[in-house]
Amino acid sequence: MHPRPRETKLAVKKNRILNEVFRSQTCSRFDLARRLNINATMVGSYVEEFLAEGVLVEDAPASGRRGRMPVPLRPNGKYGCFLGLDFEALRARAVLCDFAGEVLHKSQIPFHADISREGVLKKIVSLAQRVANKADRPLLSVGIAAPGQVDCLAGRVLHYGLLPDFSEVPLRERFEQVIDAPVFVEDNIRALAFGELLRGSGRGSQNFICLAVRSGVGLGIVIDGKLFNGVGAMAGEVGHTVFPTSDGPQTMTNLVSAKGFVASVLRLLQSWKNTPARQSLLDQGEELSLADIVAAVESGDELLRAQLEQLGTHLGMVAANLANLFAPEKIVLSGEVPDCSPIVRQTMERAFRQHTLSQILKTAYLENGTLGTFAGALGAAWQGLARMFPEDEATLVALAKERARQAG
Repeated sequence: MHPRPRETKLAVKKNRILNEVFRSQTCSRFDLARRLNINATMVGSYVEEFLAEGVLVEDAPASGRRGRMPVPLRPNGKYGCFLGLDFEALRARAVLCDFAGEVLHKSQIPFHADISREGVLKKIVSLAQRVANKADRPLLSVGIAAPGQVDCLAGRVLHYGLLPDFSEVPLRERFEQVIDAPVFVEDNIRALAFGELLRGSGRGSQNFICLAVRSGVGLGIVIDGKLFNGVGAMAGEVGHTVFPTSDGPQTMTNLVSAKGFVASVLRLLQSWKNTPARQSLLDQGEELSLADIVAAVESGDELLRAQLEQLGTHLGMVAANLANLFAPEKIVLSGEVPDCSPIVRQTMERAFRQHTLSQILKTAYLENGTLGTFAGALGAAWQGLARMFPEDEATLVALAKERARQAG
């Protein structure tokens, strides 16, 4: 039996209350009624239900003022936990968070340059199992933040060109075989943007974009305080946009991602008259990293310094194009590339200011994300609560249908 329209609307209001407490980490009944524009009596009734279920707990009211003090509410961390796993071409990261969103455990593993499709799958499933085994309370969901073109509804990676043979990969099915909890798949950059929106640099902002430059390049788009998914949940594939270069059209991923930039430096090293230090870089082959190149520049290699400056210029142009297109409040930067060196970051800032419209520059600016390298995994974990208690009617009805299907 599916919920009737009135039941659905009431359930949405109830879920909005829980999500607001989660976003705020702590707030009172009065705050909830005011922020959500929901009748105070209704808020009080739903809060009592959450308290009885053990979903929320209340703390002692603050002292020091006359009159009745608001009673702070917060999510009950012991109610359960959420696992988030984020992977890309170079590594995978996983976090285990309690029901309040606090990190209980986190772990990271690297991928070797010659890793196979099956090797990636075995490693990320094993990582998820190890982290899940740290749980001392019910595991409520597992969120997989996946790279490339992702079919979130089917739980599959359609294609990811930075890993070998990584097309039509049934991620959700693979994880469901070994983990006894609901599993969902999300685009990894949208998961990252969700984390920054909830408790990072985007907190309190209504319209911003999150530009993530790491193994690849991706974009998370927040409009009116909500993630924008686009048709088929395919929005944000900025890595596939094309730049004209002297070598012909190049995708953004080829030009500015960690994998793309390192590959371009390797090609240059093969054509240059190399010093012993440069030859050492060349000898590393596919194991060469962005950090190795930055270290060589810091040791005084001027030719490689010019490459870093070009990288920063390209990143600044990308950010300017996005600012001119979306007119956001700000662009949140994530991933190791924008912040790999002061040379890159400063050159990026100059190019951004040079190519962004002056009217847009009055408000838009570049800001580093605050959640660090585990932002994608955190976003995937925190999405677990939003998916259990959706705030829109369509998702709530779809969830009810899915639960009915699983039950019978």
